[in-house]
Amino acid sequence: MGRIQLDQANWHVTARGARRLLLFHDDADYKVFYAMLGESCLHSEMSLIADCLMSNHFHLSLDGSTRQLTSCMQRLNRAYSGYHNHRYGLTGHAFEQRYYGEPIPSDFILKRVVRYIHLNPVRGGKTSSPENYPWSSYRRMAFASQASLSPREQEFLKLFPGDLSQAQESYRLFTEVDLARRVTFSGGHTPAWEIWQEQFRWMLEHLQEQSDFLSPLEPEVLAVYFGTRVGIPPRAMGKAMGHPDGRIASEMKRRVLRRLENDPSLQQKLDSLQIL
Repeated sequence: MGRIQLDQANWHVTARGARRLLLFHDDADYKVFYAMLGESCLHSEMSLIADCLMSNHFHLSLDGSTRQLTSCMQRLNRAYSGYHNHRYGLTGHAFEQRYYGEPIPSDFILKRVVRYIHLNPVRGGKTSSPENYPWSSYRRMAFASQASLSPREQEFLKLFPGDLSQAQESYRLFTEVDLARRVTFSGGHTPAWEIWQEQFRWMLEHLQEQSDFLSPLEPEVLAVYFGTRVGIPPRAMGKAMGHPDGRIASEMKRRVLRRLENDPSLQQKLDSLQIL
């Protein structure tokens, strides 16, 4: 089945080095990748929202159509594979598999995807603070002047209240809230699997904070409802809740759909949460 063609979307994109080998060995590799990323975005007319390069994988958030994304990533991965193989005397694919690239369904998710990208070096044990890591856009996003930020970065910061300076402070605080959270993943180890579980946890944590408003509906049941709507597989949600498979998530989905069918006003309540 082919990918759904979208005229515009925000995307979360990631790719790993083949056989978990290093993609970036030294500063020169990181700088070459950034140059190629800039050229690929310019050629495809994609806009870069956020980035982070780790030693054996990278995360990007991009803005554009499905066609533009395909053009951008094919050009970037081909160019960097060629450079990497030439420099290190290798052959074959530098990347493990075709990149993971999925549309981000809402501003709620976008804010957390960008935070997730910027916290990768902390979660990976590279640094204790994202601002100290040189190969991500966090420092620019959180501290740069308006003249130094791209129009798309400025647009992202408008998701936070106030003028630019206030929005940057809000984003820093938003990131710090998640800084100490321990993250573990159950089951598969593909990028998609990790991202699905993270997205589910973001929804669950937000709904737990709204539990009084949502009562008597359980946050876990509603998290499954929203997770289903963004395409998270039941098994990934079940694993995130500590269950061996997706049966509990599938049952929770049926429960909330029955409630919505019997009480249409409940949909307005859920819409007011602005998760999707």
